[in-house]
Amino acid sequence: MTIQDILAELQNIKEQAVNEDGIGKESILEAITDLIHDVGGNDGFDFEPEYEYDALNSVDFSELQV
Repeated sequence: MTIQDILAELQNIKEQAVNEDGIGKESILEAITDLIHDVGGNDGFDFEPEYEYDALNSVDFSELQV
C-alpha cells in the first residue's frame, strides 16, 4: 500500500465521518484498525501455530457422515 493509498483511505474515513449521521466512533475506529492491519500486512488473525495445528490433530473425523 502506497502513501497515496493510505491518504485516500484516511480521507474517505474522514469524509464518511463528517457527512454520514449514522457513522459513530466504533465505525471510525474499526475503519482505522482495518487500515492499520492492511498497512502492517496483518490480516487480523493472530493464531499461534501450536494452537492451530494441535486443534486439527486432535479432531477425530473417522465417524463423520456426509
